[in-house]
Amino acid sequence: MRVLVVDDDGYSRKLIGFVLDEAGHTVLYAENGQEAIQIWEKEKPDLILMDLMMPVLDGFEAAVRIKDQAGQEFIPIVFMTALSEEKAMVRCLEVGDDFLVKPVNLVMLEAKIRAHARNIELNRQVLSQNQELAYFRAKVSAEFDMTQQIMKVALQNSQAYVEGVNVHCSPHSTFNGDLVLMHEKRDGGLYLLLGDFTGHGLASSIGSVPVAQTFQTLTERNMGVGVMAQEINRVLLRFLPRSMFFAMTLLELNTTRTLAEVWTGGLPDAFVINEDGELRRRLSSNHMPVGVLENHEFETLCEKVELAEGDRILLYTDGVNEASSPAGELFGERRLLEVLCAPTGVDLIEGTLAAVRAFMQSEEFQDDLSMVEVSCRPVAARDLVARKTGASIAGEDQEKLVQTSHDAFRLPAFKAEFHWLPEQLRETDPLFLVRQWIDQHLAIRGQKELVLSVLSEIFNNALDHGVLGLSSEDKEDPDGFMKYYEDRAVRLADLEAGFVQLELGFENELPMELSITIRDSGRGFDFEKVDWSDSEATFGRGLPLVQEICSHMSFEDEGATMRLRLPL
Repeated sequence: MRVLVVDDDGYSRKLIGFVLDEAGHTVLYAENGQEAIQIWEKEKPDLILMDLMMPVLDGFEAAVRIKDQAGQEFIPIVFMTALSEEKAMVRCLEVGDDFLVKPVNLVMLEAKIRAHARNIELNRQVLSQNQELAYFRAKVSAEFDMTQQIMKVALQNSQAYVEGVNVHCSPHSTFNGDLVLMHEKRDGGLYLLLGDFTGHGLASSIGSVPVAQTFQTLTERNMGVGVMAQEINRVLLRFLPRSMFFAMTLLELNTTRTLAEVWTGGLPDAFVINEDGELRRRLSSNHMPVGVLENHEFETLCEKVELAEGDRILLYTDGVNEASSPAGELFGERRLLEVLCAPTGVDLIEGTLAAVRAFMQSEEFQDDLSMVEVSCRPVAARDLVARKTGASIAGEDQEKLVQTSHDAFRLPAFKAEFHWLPEQLRETDPLFLVRQWIDQHLAIRGQKELVLSVLSEIFNNALDHGVLGLSSEDKEDPDGFMKYYEDRAVRLADLEAGFVQLELGFENELPMELSITIRDSGRGFDFEKVDWSDSEATFGRGLPLVQEICSHMSFEDEGATMRLRLPL
């Protein structure tokens, strides 16, 4: 150990230095406090033996300055003094770390040096660990920032606000396992997902990324709730560790918000409350959570619920019913229903949050807590449907329409043709190239969601009923729905002949329209038997929706060829 001996008495310095040198220590010398500070700054000794009474600068002042410069580094300063007053001894311990009474007992000196050597080693270990912790904290902070950015980008396509939908999320930590996703269709319909991953923090929230991406893709394709739930299950089964799962409610409302299709697994039961504050219906959680069952075991059965104007649907995660009082009692479903069925006019979410806080006797929730209230009042259809029906368009929407029209007239007219044979029809997403092309076309990309919805419906109609020869009647009961898609997968895998052909055309004249022709190799179908008034019951899917959106629809070749004109 390197020891600095500070004493204005030369004999004392040499005596102590001799003893220390014999014990194997490296010894440095200073005659006063000022010189001690200079040597410490240059040599950084491990321990200082400091006399109190010295010229130029006394030991107390020198010790104070050295300690200030050392900061968190532990520099033991042992005072050597002939003073015996109690105040002097107390001062030595306040400013320094120990003291020796002159004349110095050399045995005691060596004992104290050994004791402080252990303290020095412990201090160095603590400093090293503090540096590692500081580095780890900075690294974790950077990773958190990066993860937040990734999740922000992944979730940005979910609409933050939808008319008639009230959302509350109270995360228990920076990252949380609750997830709310919404997608409003142009016809006024709505997709809504409320979910809760097991656990808390970053580990539980990271699964939000694949769920959000899958939700976005499937809602753009106007898929059914059961199919969406099964696909999310397939993705998470591959993505999540076996110790994690995703409790989820997936809901779709039709155009007029008079019919809901619901799939729920693992979350608490949802409720439908009417205008009078009465419980109209319980939406039971009758499935396993997502990410548990293999795909062939997964149940796609959905609950269809007829709704009346003024009904409100409340979805919530278990942070509500599992909130506990100071005595350990759970808030529970009974108390929740007492709040929900209160007199007319009560805000379901705010009323529930206030009741939970009062029950816990705390403003801080004990778990991630999310609630969604959906008002079952019709929402006006979006601008494209309004143009089709002759309704007026005002403000920002009118400006966008005019600008799109001007931009379109800078483009040449075009015709495009896509042809799929069995090998291409077996692809996971046969329309992938069409989607990419539409996304780049100036006149179409502004309405790509609507265009892709129409193309997806007529393509699936041509493939399923034309090429594969499937019948929609097979989907009318829950078991048949599952069998329909099983038969579809088998027939598609065995397909050796057949085709689907799509032609798209655009003339740069008003009114702007996209002409669409789709042909398939099948024997056609009896299109005169289609129930064209059934678009609400089918949640805006199928040919009834296509007819409603398009300005023209006709069939040729006994239904194997369909011609459409879609307003842009």
